[in-house]
Amino acid sequence: MTDRRWAITPEPELDALSLLVGVAPTTGALGARLLHNRGLRSAEEARAFLNPDLAGLGDPFALPDMERAVDRVFRAMGNREKIAVYGDFDVDGLSATALLLHAIRDLGGVAVAHIPGRDGSGHGLDNDAISRLATDGASLVITVDTGSTDTDEIAFAASIGVDVIVTDHHLVQIRPPRAWAVVNPHLGVNGAGAGLTGAGVAFKLAQAMYLRAGISWPSHVIALAALGTVADVAPLKGENRIIVSEGLRQLQKTSHAGLAALLARAHPNGGDLDTEALSFNVIPRLNAPGRLGEAGPSLNLLTASDPAEALMLAQHIDELNTERRQLSQEAWDSASLELSGAMQNGGMPPLLIVRSSRFRTGILGPLAGRLCGEYDRPAVAIAIGETHARASVRSTAGVDVHAALSVVSERFEQWGGHARAAGFTVRMERLEEVLDAFMEQVTLAESGPVRDAPFIVADAEIGFSELGKPTWDFVKALGPFGEENPAPVFITRNLAPAQVRTMGASGRHLRMVLGDDSDSWDAIGFGLGGTELGGGTVDAAYSLHTNVWRGRTRHELRLLDVRPSAV
Repeated sequence: MTDRRWAITPEPELDALSLLVGVAPTTGALGARLLHNRGLRSAEEARAFLNPDLAGLGDPFALPDMERAVDRVFRAMGNREKIAVYGDFDVDGLSATALLLHAIRDLGGVAVAHIPGRDGSGHGLDNDAISRLATDGASLVITVDTGSTDTDEIAFAASIGVDVIVTDHHLVQIRPPRAWAVVNPHLGVNGAGAGLTGAGVAFKLAQAMYLRAGISWPSHVIALAALGTVADVAPLKGENRIIVSEGLRQLQKTSHAGLAALLARAHPNGGDLDTEALSFNVIPRLNAPGRLGEAGPSLNLLTASDPAEALMLAQHIDELNTERRQLSQEAWDSASLELSGAMQNGGMPPLLIVRSSRFRTGILGPLAGRLCGEYDRPAVAIAIGETHARASVRSTAGVDVHAALSVVSERFEQWGGHARAAGFTVRMERLEEVLDAFMEQVTLAESGPVRDAPFIVADAEIGFSELGKPTWDFVKALGPFGEENPAPVFITRNLAPAQVRTMGASGRHLRMVLGDDSDSWDAIGFGLGGTELGGGTVDAAYSLHTNVWRGRTRHELRLLDVRPSAV
C-alpha cells in the first residue's frame, strides 16, 4: 500500500446523466458518468468528443497575423527565395520544423532548416545562426516553437535584410516590433488556437498554406503535428484532440519513409498506436540525439523520403537511444549513491542536489524529474564544467522553484522555467552560494502547511461485472488520453489476489490476478512491487489497458494502487 489517498468523483444528478445516456447506450449510467466527468454536459458535446473529425478544425486564418504570414510565404515561394525554418531540438520543435519543411517543399518552395544544439546556442534565435542563414541565401526565416520574445535577434535579422515570421505558443507580452508576422495564439483576442503546441501552431500555418493553394495536405503533416502535441504534453481537447486522433490514425498506416522506419523500431508489435506508445517508445527515441549532442539525425529521419536512408537513420537513432538510456541509468546510480551518503549524514534534505562532471546536459531534466518523483521533493541535477555549471530543476506541486530561483536570478548567466520545472547556468565560483540560497528558499516553502498525501481520483467505484466488452470499447473511444483527458480510473473492493509475483530489477513491479464473484483480470502495478497486501482481500484503483504482443490482444488492469480491504 502506498500513502496515496483515494477519492471518487461525486455521482452526477440523474437529470445530468439522462442527457448523456443516449450517447453511450451500451454502457448506460457508467458511460454517461465518464462523459460527465470529462466536462461534457450535452449529447451534442459528447458526440463531438467521441467522434473527433477534421471538420472540427478551426479556421487557421483566425489566428493572429496568419494572413500576413501566408502572403509573405507565398511571395517567397513565387520569387524562389530560400526560406529557413528555425526550430528547436525537442520533439515539439523537431516535428514542427519537419512539417513546415514538407509543406513548403510540397508547394514548390525552397526550404532549409536550422536546429540549435543543446550544448550550443540553446533555445531561441541566435544572431550568429541568422547571419549564417543569410549568407547561405535565406531571406525569410520562419521560427517554430520559439521566437516570441527574441526582439533583439529579430531586429538584427531585419537589419541584414531577413524577414522573420514567428510561429510559437509560448507566453508573450507584446508583439516583437520588427517581426514580419507573429502567429501566436496568446496574441489573439478570439481564442483561436488556444492550447496548441509549437507543432500545432506550425500545423495551422501549413493548413492555411494548403488552403491558399487549394489542395489537401498529405497525411504525414498532421501525423507530425500529433507527435509534437503529445511530446509537449498539451491538453487533449479541442483542436489538439482532433490533431492527435487523426495523427495517430495516419501514423498507424503511414507510407512516409521516415515515420514508417521509426515505428518499425519503436512499435514493432503492431496493434493500436496510442499516446502511451508515443510517449514511452517513439518520443524518447526522437529526443535521444538531441540529448546526446545534435538533433540533426531526428530531423533527417522526420523528413526522409528514401526508405533505405530512413532505415539507416532509424537504426542510428535506436543506437543513440540505447546510449541515452545507459547514460541515464549511470547518472541515476551516481545520484542515488550521492544521496544515500548525504542521507546517512543528516537525513533527507528538503532539496535534493546531485552533481557530477560526468553528467550530460541532455539527461539533467529526466534525472531531476526521476529524483523528484521517487522522493517526492524538489530536485536539482547539475552538470559540472570547467568554468560553468548547468542545472535542471524539477519540483512537486507544493514548491514553486521558479519563484525560489528568482531570489538569486541576478547571479545566473542564463535561467528560466516555471513553477514545476526550471533550469539555470551559473559560473562555478558562484554555484555554492546559489545552491545555499536555493536550499534556504525551498526550506522556507516546505515549512508552510503540511501537504496532504497525493490523491488518486477515480471516476467510479464498480464491480468486475461492469467490465464487459461494452465498457472496454467505450473507454477506448474516450481516448486519446493525456493532459486534461486522463484515462478513466476505477475502484473495485474486496478482490481476491492470486498468482502474486514481482517483476523487474529488485522486484520493483507487481503482477497478479484479481478476481471477484463475477470475473477475474490480470493486473500489473508499476512501482508497486513492495506493496503489503495482507492475508485477505484487497481493494484496487486501476485503469484499463489493452496490450498487443505478437499480434495477440489482451486486456489487463493497470494498477495505480492496491491495499488490504477494510475489515
